[in-house]
Amino acid sequence: MRLEGINAGDIVEVDRKGRRFHAVVTGTVPGGLAIQPTDRRVNFYSCRSREVIGHWAKRGRPRQTSEPLRPSPRQLQIDL
Repeated sequence: MRLEGINAGDIVEVDRKGRRFHAVVTGTVPGGLAIQPTDRRVNFYSCRSREVIGHWAKRGRPRQTSEPLRPSPRQLQIDL
């Protein structure tokens, strides 16, 4: 997997030496990622790109605004 789109705070699934676990990305290291495993029993703190199986990006909540939502012009068109 390419590591270009993976940022600090994202969650990755890692398969290292046959052991699969989830981890939070803390940064980058030469040749891979610095990670913090979610399971305390896992002692791996870095991984390579080939060991990353899945990736979930950290996204914030949508911004709250006081103005009402406006439909787009295409949303109002009805094609009969």
